Amino acid sequence: MYQLYYQPFACSFAVHAALEKIGQPFDLHKINLANGDQKTEAFLAMNPQGQVPVLKHGDTTMTQAAAILLQLSELHPEADLMPKANSEDRGAALQALFFLSNSVHPVFSRMFHPYRLSKESPNDVKAMAGEKIRSFLAEYNRLFETQDFCISHQAYAPDYYLFTMLNWLPMFNMDLGDYPNVKGFLSNMKELPEVERTLQTETLSMAA
Repeated sequence: MYQLYYQPFACSFAVHAALEKIGQPFDLHKINLANGDQKTEAFLAMNPQGQVPVLKHGDTTMTQAAAILLQLSELHPEADLMPKANSEDRGAALQALFFLSNSVHPVFSRMFHPYRLSKESPNDVKAMAGEKIRSFLAEYNRLFETQDFCISHQAYAPDYYLFTMLNWLPMFNMDLGDYPNVKGFLSNMKELPEVERTLQTETLSMAA
């Protein structure tokens, strides 16, 4: 059985939604980052970086959301988490997944932790990160003029990842008023059964 170590509404949300889509039993283990659960000896033994998600399955332990999503897609091809290897959409899906992991997520990290880059000018770090995020939003707004999801008209793993990060915007007083197509993407994602179940579970977990 899969064991997912997660913080509600952190990037582990994407892996949680993927597990819901797969439909096999899994256990959730909440890690309260604010309380420092990620700094315990037991957690650091699983991930020395002290980050979620961590996914355990038998003797295998994986970290890094994009890597986990890709691995799950290969272990469970029936779930259609990614386009098939011989599909015309496969390359675009891989590009989208790693763009989110390597380009978009690090910019959000600067918003969350500006002091890691500059102890003297954290507000400048956040301002520059905010500008970059708005450029990403404009790019996705153009993309969603012609399609419902990141790749086409079917949701794949990159969509779970993007959905996760878009839900962080209110924490930085950023809204989607200028990006109506991105708002439409959020609405489409919320209609997916696996996303709906993940939202319900993690909302209850936040309140616990």
